[in-house]
Formats: sequence, C-alpha cells, structure tokens
Amino acid sequence: MHDTKVTQEMGVEIWAAREVLLEGIEVTPLAEPTQAKGKRGRPQRIQPAHLWVSLLWSVLLGMKSYADWWRLFCTQTVGSFAPLTVSVDALTTRLEQGGLEPLQQLAGYYATRLAERLAPLVQTPLAAWAREIVSIDESTLDAVQRWLEPLRHRPKGDAALLAGKIAGRFNLRTQQWDYLQYRSNVWANCKVEVLSLLEGLMPGSLILFDLGYFSFAWFDYLTQMGYCYICRWREKTTYRIIHTNYRHHEILDAVVWLGASKGAHAGHAVRLVRFGDGKQLRLYLTNVLDPAQLSMVDIAQLYARRWDIELAFLTLKELLGLHHWWSSKRLLIVQQVWVVLIIAQLLQAMRLEIAAEAHVDLFDVSLPLLIKSVPHLIRQRQNPIDWVLTHGKHLGFIRKSTRLQVVAPQIVPDHLIPLPADLQLTRKAHYLEYQPRPGKPSKPKPKTTRLSKEASPTSPPKTPKTGKRLKL
Repeated sequence: MHDTKVTQEMGVEIWAAREVLLEGIEVTPLAEPTQAKGKRGRPQRIQPAHLWVSLLWSVLLGMKSYADWWRLFCTQTVGSFAPLTVSVDALTTRLEQGGLEPLQQLAGYYATRLAERLAPLVQTPLAAWAREIVSIDESTLDAVQRWLEPLRHRPKGDAALLAGKIAGRFNLRTQQWDYLQYRSNVWANCKVEVLSLLEGLMPGSLILFDLGYFSFAWFDYLTQMGYCYICRWREKTTYRIIHTNYRHHEILDAVVWLGASKGAHAGHAVRLVRFGDGKQLRLYLTNVLDPAQLSMVDIAQLYARRWDIELAFLTLKELLGLHHWWSSKRLLIVQQVWVVLIIAQLLQAMRLEIAAEAHVDLFDVSLPLLIKSVPHLIRQRQNPIDWVLTHGKHLGFIRKSTRLQVVAPQIVPDHLIPLPADLQLTRKAHYLEYQPRPGKPSKPKPKTTRLSKEASPTSPPKTPKTGKRLKL
C-alpha cells in the first residue's frame, strides 16, 4: 500500500513546480562570476539563479527557442526575481559564460531529492533480490541547422551536422536517469565507453541491454564485478550445453559455454533460455544460473522492460523537443540536453506519484498527455497531480496500457533438474581483438563492352566488318 500522507505532501510541496526549481537554485551554490575591479563596462544585471531557474521554468512551460525564454525573462516574475529588459544575445552569452557546472549541480540535487521522496512509492514485483534494475543504451541526436559559418558549406544530411549522441543508464523502478553522458563521436561503437555507464552502480544490480553490447568479454566482466544481466541471443553464436535444467520440444533452459573451444570463447558459463510465444522463437542469455532465482517468465517480462529506456529517449527527443536545437554551438547543445534532462526527471516522478495515488500500473498513466497538459495547468495555477487524479480516467490520462506482454511458459519447479555441485562453471577465456583496418582506395574498373562480355577467352580474333553483323 502507498503512504497517502507522503504523496499528499509531495503534491503540495514538490509539484508546485516553480517552488521545487527555486529550491534547487537556493540550495545549490551557483557562483556569481566575479568582475574585476576597475573593469570598464556595465555591471552584470542577470544573477545566475535568475538565469537558470527562468530557463528551467521556460522549458517546463513548453519552450521552443531562446526567443520564448527571452520573452518570459523580460515579462514574468520568477520567484523573487523581477523581470529584466535584456536582449536574447545577453542571455545566451551568460549561458556560455556559465558553462555546464551549474546544470550538473542542479541535476545532482534534483536526483537526490527525488530519490528520497519517491522511495516509498517504488514497487519491486520483479527480481526483488536485485539491488537495482537498470537498462543501458545510447541514442544519436538529430542534426543541427546550418547557421554557423563552419557548417554552411556542409550538404544537407552530412554526418558532420549531427549534434552527437547521448548514452545513459535508466532505472526501471524509479523511471529516472541514474546516469547520462554526452558523446561527440557519433560513429564510435557503443562498447567503446560502456564501462563508464556502470559508474556508481551497486554490485548485485540487474542490467538489461540489447545486441549492440553482445560480447564475451563484456559478459565475463559483468559476472566478475558481481552484476547480473539479461540480453537477447545473437544468431549464429556457437555454444555447447553443459547442463540442461529443462527441455521439452522448443522450450529449453540450459547452462552453456559460449564460443568454440579452439576459437574465441567466454570464461564464465551462462544460462540460455528458449521458448516460443506463438509468433516467434525467443532466446535470452543471463548469468543468473538458478531458475528458482530468475524464472523463464521473469526473464521474458524483465527484458520486455528494456524498452523503458527507448521510451525515455523518446521523451527527451520528441516529447520535450530535444530534436529541435536552440543553437548550433556545441556548449549550448549540451546545456540543452542537461536542461531537458532535469525537466524529464521531474515529469517522470510526477507520473510515478499519480500512478501510486491512483493505485494503477505506472504505464497506465499517459506520459505524452501529461507533458502536453502540464504547461496549461501551471498557467491556470492548478496542481497537475490533483487535476489528473480528478479528471484523468474519463479524459484518457489514466487508461489501460497497450504495451506488449510477452507470454512465457511457466515451468513447475519439480520438473527442473538441479545444477550439479561439482559442475565447472569457469574456464580460461579467449577473446578476439579487432584491429582497425585502414581504408583501401577503390580501383577503377575497366570499362567493358557488350561484345567483350559475351566473348570467351578462346574466341577467334576480330575480323573487319563486311556490312553484315558478325556473329560469334
């Protein structure tokens, strides 16, 4: 059961959205840039707190460009900050001077605050033994406009116009980003910096990832560091069964060695799960070898939740406008990522509280409708949580989720064959090291005519034409 008193306090205290943003500004030490004594020029009028809280507030209200933020800054009171008449260039210049540190401090504060306040609302029906359940992935950002001089000569669709990519770790229980990083190298393989996504993750956590991270070395590293994982099976991967937990027709639950004995192979045994759901054959890998700890049904349901991180990327890029850049400058692009991330964390937490208060599943609350309606409700001075709880069901904000539910066979525990105590589960690993190959210049192919294509190596020499077509 949910603590009603806690959720009511959150509705009053946290989701008066302007107050929570102001609270983060007041608690976080945002240093005022010092101006040298005797320096010529007009003193700076824009305080850092006013700058950042107005930007966050503008994004929460549906900001589409810096012009929207400028109009709000010049006309509306934000907390104790009165409107100031400045130019758009003055605001963006102050953003460039501020850098990324203030936003990183604010993001850290809000993450800690939300984790503390949302802890009573988090339910863990699946894999309750796991310290955390997270999903890791990356997503390429959209291209920027060719406004800057270095980009104007680039043709439309050029890879140099891509703004970069973001990679992160998403917590499936709290629906919050535990870790998010910006990467400028769009074409780098996702495995290159994958270890950075484990920063701060407690051992004993369960990690979900897609085929892009499929690697024997990666599997062994996670096992050695005390992490559990679930991933899909890659086709044409060699394996050898060393113990069968259960087998019946296409249903298989077995412990296997990955790789060929004389070629590349993993050092730790893994568990292979296979079943058909009536539409396709599904195969998963995990290093949780005990079916009693992680059943076939749990594996299927948990891996279906890997899609949560894809929806989280969709929230950032589409619902909160990260596909439309306010500037083509790299620093301002990364700042926009941080600002949108902070607002996404607040809105995801709001959704979690609504689900807890309404006693429905988290995905029964429509996040797109919530994001679309929050700016209008704030302008009308209405509490978004109270309004959705009152009108959500008959207006479609709270409805039955249509997410895919994977149906897996339920195996009776008595039918499972226990793992032998003397079974060897580790061996010396052997990994393939891929060296980058230098690009080879393409050689122009000699032009061939129809006659030369049809002629054979033993064809007789050509004879001069006599008015009739020569037949070979």
